[in-house]
Amino acid sequence: MKNNKNIIGFFERVIEDDRLYPSHISMYVSLFQFWSLNRFQNPFRISREDVMKLSKIRSIATYHKCIRELYRAGFIRYSPSYNSYKGSLVEIIDFGTEKAGEKKISQNQNFLLKDEIRFLVPVFNEVELYFTERDLPSAEADRFFSFYRFKNWKLSNEKPMKCWQAAARNWISELKKSIN
Repeated sequence: MKNNKNIIGFFERVIEDDRLYPSHISMYVSLFQFWSLNRFQNPFRISREDVMKLSKIRSIATYHKCIRELYRAGFIRYSPSYNSYKGSLVEIIDFGTEKAGEKKISQNQNFLLKDEIRFLVPVFNEVELYFTERDLPSAEADRFFSFYRFKNWKLSNEKPMKCWQAAARNWISELKKSIN
């Protein structure tokens, strides 16, 4: 019964927040299923391939984006494993422990305000995938990633970056101009 409150609590929050998309919902439901298979023990181990298959997410970049955003939104705790034989640790946050009068979205969960735009630093795999999808070598993705990481993901005018994909498109455009 307690676990039903968790999934109901999740969907109540999804209804209130327009930044969560079907991929986030699918990812959370898949994680909930794996949690169920692990007899609701927190934390539990997951395999990226298994979660992607169950949630019907085909892109590794989308997988990482959804996991990261669910973590930052306070729906899960996530500890990646860099060992391919040992799954990453996930903990489903218990919504059943919330008090009745408490706000649904607390400040300490770092949940964004509706009008606020916040840049999420990409993981290298996302950048690498973006560049390889455009037939560019991984070395170029590494140069792009290292350059902007060194600049703390700020643009040339020292303003914070809003979209790394736009910066990557400009990077690729300038690269193609220099080749021609």
